[in-house]
Amino acid sequence: MAELDQIDMKILRLLQTDADIPNAELAERIGLSPSACLRRVARLRENGVIRKTVAVIDPAFVGRPLTAVINLEFHRHGNRYRQDFIAKVRDLAAVQQCYLVTGEVTGVLVLHMRDMAEYTALCETLFDADDNIVWYRTYIVTEVLKDEPCIYI
Repeated sequence: MAELDQIDMKILRLLQTDADIPNAELAERIGLSPSACLRRVARLRENGVIRKTVAVIDPAFVGRPLTAVINLEFHRHGNRYRQDFIAKVRDLAAVQQCYLVTGEVTGVLVLHMRDMAEYTALCETLFDADDNIVWYRTYIVTEVLKDEPCIYI
């Protein structure tokens, strides 16, 4: 993939703020013709720089007010030992983010759930039934201080 130039960076900054901006307005703000701007945005999508365009929804308004951050530790770390867990994580709508990390824990998950009953069921499915999970710790979010889905560039 070619390097991003300053025009690409301006496009990305504006689209992160408002992905619904009409192409003509985006082009005007960047200083390009609408066709040149459209080609650049298309290239950014094709190259995977822009992975997808989504609406960011407040979980509480759609019946998922309970947010939890969970740290976990695997017993064995080889890829073949993690496959069952990875498949389950990808299939569960409540799991919004899942990272394998370095340090004192193996993984960090962010979940948005309806209630504690859903949390309990998820723990049974993801952790209790998985022999490769040594332990997990849950932190229930009590207040969101910052939740920005933007990459600052």
